[in-house]
Amino acid sequence: MAKIVDIYLPLDEREAPNQTVWPVAMKQLEEIKKVIKKYGWEANVLNPEKPVASVAEGLRVIKNAKGDRFINFMAGWTYPDFSVSPMYQLRPATPKLILGSSIPDFPGAVGVLAAQSGLAQMGVETSRLFVEHFDRHETYEKAICEFLQTGQYESYYPKTIDIKVSEEDKKKAFNVKNKLKGMVYASVGPRSMQMWNKISEADFLKVFGIAREGFDGLRLAKMAENIPTERAEAAMQFLIDKGMDLKMGVDPKTSLTKDMVIFQMKVYFALLDLKKKFGLDFMGVQDQLDWIEHYPATDLTLGLMNNRLRPEGDGETFVVSTEADDGAALTMQVLKMLNNNDPAGFNDLRYWDSEKGLYWFVNSGSLAPYFANKSHDSLKGAWSERQTPMYFKEGGGTSSVVVRHPGVVTWARFSYRNHQLYLCAGRGVTDVPTDLQWKERSARCSPDWPHWYIKLCGKIEEKINSNHPMTAFGDHLGALKELAGQLDIPFECYDYKTPEQIHNGERL
Repeated sequence: MAKIVDIYLPLDEREAPNQTVWPVAMKQLEEIKKVIKKYGWEANVLNPEKPVASVAEGLRVIKNAKGDRFINFMAGWTYPDFSVSPMYQLRPATPKLILGSSIPDFPGAVGVLAAQSGLAQMGVETSRLFVEHFDRHETYEKAICEFLQTGQYESYYPKTIDIKVSEEDKKKAFNVKNKLKGMVYASVGPRSMQMWNKISEADFLKVFGIAREGFDGLRLAKMAENIPTERAEAAMQFLIDKGMDLKMGVDPKTSLTKDMVIFQMKVYFALLDLKKKFGLDFMGVQDQLDWIEHYPATDLTLGLMNNRLRPEGDGETFVVSTEADDGAALTMQVLKMLNNNDPAGFNDLRYWDSEKGLYWFVNSGSLAPYFANKSHDSLKGAWSERQTPMYFKEGGGTSSVVVRHPGVVTWARFSYRNHQLYLCAGRGVTDVPTDLQWKERSARCSPDWPHWYIKLCGKIEEKINSNHPMTAFGDHLGALKELAGQLDIPFECYDYKTPEQIHNGERL
């Protein structure tokens, strides 16, 4: 008698994305089932009719899991807590595999990494697997077989590099730690799309000495409504005069309109007013999902806040993370301080070619225009266009760039594992694409969003417990390791190649 493996399929809360992704998921699922059957197991699909689209639904569906193995299959973006809270109900001894579609069309891989954030925090042990070519069983069947037979799968990972800490690293880390103490962070809105990326007031204060404020999105919306239109129009003209390409049209269903940009500039000034009134040092803004159901997205606004050159600016960056990601905002603030207050980047780990070691960092738009050409004097190379209507009903533009500055990049992330904060990091080298390469790469992968292509020094998708790695130009790994030590939290480096090796053409 065949052994049973339960298959659970969560997706989005929104109907339109689910209608688009579900038919593709069903085709991919049929291929997975063929592989499972080949190795003598029977697939029991827990929700064959439709995707899990809420935590409550997930909790109901998971009660029917009776198999000897459990596979959570994510074919597209899925809200992390559709997985974390339901999977926490399973027996700890049940082997669990998170399987994500890594095709560029839909961010299933992003969903896996976002869910891993919460699962790791709660101490739920899982294996992970990413599949792009579902019809090519030879690319993933050994991994499935190993999981079914042994109860776990872990791809081979070479020994990582031991990072040396210099005296200069120690000084930088000491200065950052001291400057963090006494800062004030504010989050506008609750967790975004039920992500597990919040840091408690207690940990902000205990570990970093940082006070944490919280504001409702309604406050920001009402403050924005009170900003004079003339002030917002002047800010929009500033963007145009400094070289940003605002791709505006007249149909709000398909185009970025002037009214959308004006509202986004009002939000920009409302955030500055919040900063001044409450003495804030850095922020996070929810945006998705509550805000974008009723207002244009905040992405253009946040990209500008992270830039030195901005309307009515003071020549300094002001870190604001999108999706109210506390861990991202904190990481950005640290990277900014280690990098002479130059902007830090907010990203999703969207897609990769692990053989080439080429990773696509793509998010909805809070990347500073600075990253286009590493310029503090111009916004040229940055543009803004309406975001995908399927996700952004009320539109709103992005702060989009294609990062074209070559050289070493550091990524980092404050995360949780078993309720313990830790810092992970690594490096890479920017891959500067031609216009043709960018168009080919982005054709099926959110061309309206900013793109940063990096040849990383390790296969971080196998290790990182977050979909949001933050970035900065330069090598800051030694200082980050020292900072973690001074904060008395664990540090993990995922590099097994050096930037020099990657620059010289060595592959992962």
